[in-house]
Amino acid sequence: MLKDFLQQTSTKYSGMKQVYQCIFDQGPSTKATLLEQTGMKQTTLTRHLDYLLQEKYIDVAAYQASSGGRPPALYHINPNAGYMVGVDLSRMKSTVVLVNIEMEEIDHYTLNMTETHTGEKTLAEIDQAIQQLLQLHQIPRDKFLGIGIGTVGPLDRKRGMMLDTKGFMASGWRNFSLIDHLPSFQQEKIILENGANAATLHTYSQGELNELSILYCISGRGLRCGVLADGRLLKNETGDVSSFGEMIIDIKTRQTLSSLITYDYLLQEVNRRYLAETSSPFYPETFTKSLLMELLLDGLRQHDPIIEAVLLESAEVYGIGLANIVNIIQPDRVVLNSVLIQAYPSYYEKVVETAVKYIDRQERVPILFHQENDPEKAIANGAAAMIFKSFFPS
Repeated sequence: MLKDFLQQTSTKYSGMKQVYQCIFDQGPSTKATLLEQTGMKQTTLTRHLDYLLQEKYIDVAAYQASSGGRPPALYHINPNAGYMVGVDLSRMKSTVVLVNIEMEEIDHYTLNMTETHTGEKTLAEIDQAIQQLLQLHQIPRDKFLGIGIGTVGPLDRKRGMMLDTKGFMASGWRNFSLIDHLPSFQQEKIILENGANAATLHTYSQGELNELSILYCISGRGLRCGVLADGRLLKNETGDVSSFGEMIIDIKTRQTLSSLITYDYLLQEVNRRYLAETSSPFYPETFTKSLLMELLLDGLRQHDPIIEAVLLESAEVYGIGLANIVNIIQPDRVVLNSVLIQAYPSYYEKVVETAVKYIDRQERVPILFHQENDPEKAIANGAAAMIFKSFFPS
């Protein structure tokens, strides 16, 4: 089985794994291309290909056109030789995605995080969801490569633990072991990483972004930024990527970038202005945080002038902070992921418009800005990709 093959570390298998990884990275490949990429002797490469074909880890996708003689075969990864699960464990919504080796989605499961979703309850639901997905699609455990989890830092990656985590609506997340609360998968590979890093990896792995440096920003109940340069994620020991959000924006009040763009700040500011301008609160005190966000988004859909004004002012602050980050890191591409960006295009436009004004290199070397196309699954897909990458040398 592919799982056993990928777990091999002996020199006997290193060449086969190198060939397999080349085909995975490049897509359908001819023997000539693989000879050039690996530097192997033809007899050695042929032996490795025969083994991979025999075990059905790869197959012949097609044959290239030939000017004469036998057309060269295009070797292709067998997408159904193995499967992975990626989990996006976030403060507002969590997502479980089942993918095959080629990162094609097989199925997914989503749960809305509420005031009742403690760590224990959430992980029990995720554990059950993964079991059901595997059973539904008849995937045996020997084809299941593992679970990648992208979540909020700081983290203890080795122990699979979330540390001093803030912002969840329910209590019980501090010093919480995710691995220990997946009882059905204690024999499987489980990797924990900050969600922003996982999403950055997913963006990089899309193909056309290779060789680029990327800044990936997730804003919501905080600000998390993943940074990738020369194909490598910039990581710190604790997996905390919230430090960019701690940039001081107002030296008099010591307000940070994160504190002026979070959902909590926006709701409080909208409520303050409602009281000042209409003498009525925007929301009743009995509303939960999840209901408050729905109320805010509903107001945006109805073009509430107070809400729009608050959001656009906050977007300008975000743009200034983003420009400061870009001026230091000098990425080629910036990707923004936020519920507000999806719900209110003018918010995204204001962030980018403001950032461009303050970026030093924009005229000389323009930086490309993008919205995340799949905000609900970017982290989960990146987390699944981490599982596959973990079987190969970095």
